[in-house]
Amino acid sequence: MLALQGRIDRCLMPRQSPAKNEDYSASEQYFFPDLIAAAQLIRLSWPDSARFAASTALADRIADHVAIWTTLRERCGPGKRVRDAWAAPEDPAECGALLLAAETLLGDRGQDGTALRERIQPLADTAFMRNGANIGAAFRRMDISTDLAKALVRRSLGFNRAGGHPHAGQLLPSRKCHFGIEHVPALLPEAWLGAPFTELASQRNIKSVWNLRHLRRVASLKLAEMAGGGTWPQCATTLGIPRITAERSLTVIKRSLLPGDLWPLLDVAVETVAKELDTTALRVDFAARRRTLRTWQIPADDLEALTVGLAHLAEVDSLLIQAVVSALVWARVTQGDYLHSPTVEALRQAQQSTRRVVAAIGQLQTPSNRRGARLRFLLRINDYADGLVSGP
Repeated sequence: MLALQGRIDRCLMPRQSPAKNEDYSASEQYFFPDLIAAAQLIRLSWPDSARFAASTALADRIADHVAIWTTLRERCGPGKRVRDAWAAPEDPAECGALLLAAETLLGDRGQDGTALRERIQPLADTAFMRNGANIGAAFRRMDISTDLAKALVRRSLGFNRAGGHPHAGQLLPSRKCHFGIEHVPALLPEAWLGAPFTELASQRNIKSVWNLRHLRRVASLKLAEMAGGGTWPQCATTLGIPRITAERSLTVIKRSLLPGDLWPLLDVAVETVAKELDTTALRVDFAARRRTLRTWQIPADDLEALTVGLAHLAEVDSLLIQAVVSALVWARVTQGDYLHSPTVEALRQAQQSTRRVVAAIGQLQTPSNRRGARLRFLLRINDYADGLVSGP
């Protein structure tokens, strides 16, 4: 306890600002915020956290304080706040015992974050279950170190939980990535579906084209969370995926993988893609592509060149052909879903039917229809889209 007091004293000594002192480490910067957060977690999860007390005598001191502190909080009615409900113990021995347990919980600040998370998570689960969403939101708003914030965040199937306060103080990537969230498309490209996805794609519930599409979307959401952090709705927004669509894909994949305990296969497959992205020298900025094509439509001259010699298209509404080609080019360039292309979204916002455009695209992309003039038209569209991004 005296050693802890010495460390506290040293951290209270005047020092140069972080910008002028290269020795001012992150552990020093967040020494007090982390210690405070850990002490609160010890109290909120007591007696589950008793194993972090340095001795039975010190555990008894903490227990005495928690009993009084709990009574104080319980006297506070719904919608009311007790001014000092989060205050430190007034008794020095109780305060020292609590802070020492908090430091033991934090452990070596420079060690592997996995060990810290293994210590923190059981206590966090207990504390948040007992005390409601407002406690979890309070922790998310604390200005604590990234390592502690990562250890505290509650996760479900590889994603930060979407519930609770939406304005977390930090976005916490679950993995140290050399690629950014801007390098993640809304749909995992088919070219990225290598060996890791073979076993997943062979599952009976995944074999259909649409379920494979859901799998590709969920994989992109997981890559986005790895690189940029945040909950799955936040990742969906960043990738330009409507929340209801992302939720539907997660529901379908959970229904397909959870009963057979197959979800770990998805984790392994996405991790393999992430490692490949880490080592790739040239990465595509899909976010920049989405911004560039946000209001794009294929020029009339380019559309005429794509349809030359395809007599059956002469009888089709030119505006329909323009919408179809614009949507397909956007989807190929951005590796997104044509259903969420700016062209189709514009029809929805204008409260116009998207049925004709979607049906026409479906006819072009149906494997059994990929022959003759339809196949030539689709190949021309793909070549045109590839040509748009082949330059420097």
